[in-house]
Amino acid sequence: MRALLGCTLLLASCGSAGAGNDGEPVEQRAEQAPPPAGPLSPVPVTAASGSPGRTVECASGEAEVFSCKVAGGKRIAICGTGTGTGKGTGRGEAEYRFGDGEPELVLSGGRWASVPYSGGGEAQVAFASGDTSYVVFSRIVRTNFAAGEPNDPAISDGVIVLEGEEVIGIQLCDDPDVAAIDYDLAEAHFPRADDLFSWETDLAERRTR
Repeated sequence: MRALLGCTLLLASCGSAGAGNDGEPVEQRAEQAPPPAGPLSPVPVTAASGSPGRTVECASGEAEVFSCKVAGGKRIAICGTGTGTGKGTGRGEAEYRFGDGEPELVLSGGRWASVPYSGGGEAQVAFASGDTSYVVFSRIVRTNFAAGEPNDPAISDGVIVLEGEEVIGIQLCDDPDVAAIDYDLAEAHFPRADDLFSWETDLAERRTR
């Protein structure tokens, strides 16, 4: 099943391709931004519509790599379902889940990446199904560079959905208790990529300014 169905399941308000969840055209990336990473390498993927007996929230004994509630009350979670095999190996089993109570979408496999920023940094965990990618992100970006003044960091978490390299939707976490991507757990459960999967996550800052 193509994960493009997730545009309906995950982004009920994403509208047509090329539009954000507020119905307005998705802004273009600034010209000075780095180019996006290449396509995700093939990884084992399963997709399920409905998973009786399973909840979106990570169960007792599962590793909570990421978790948050998005606008509308549904949740996103990345749960380590098997023991991570050690730093750098990335062989622990894990799942991406989305829904309200019982998951509407479940993906397995995935890769992770991180980069440092001045006064912050960003981590991403990406799952792919066909040409569609779900990139969960946690980012801290410095917004004030005046000497002697606070950094005024912008903090954002969420998921961006890509068809190839085109953004077809973005959902931001709306949750005071968001569990941002845990770098150690991501390292234990996923292979590491050399670069971020998308630089379009700067849309998060533009939507919240």
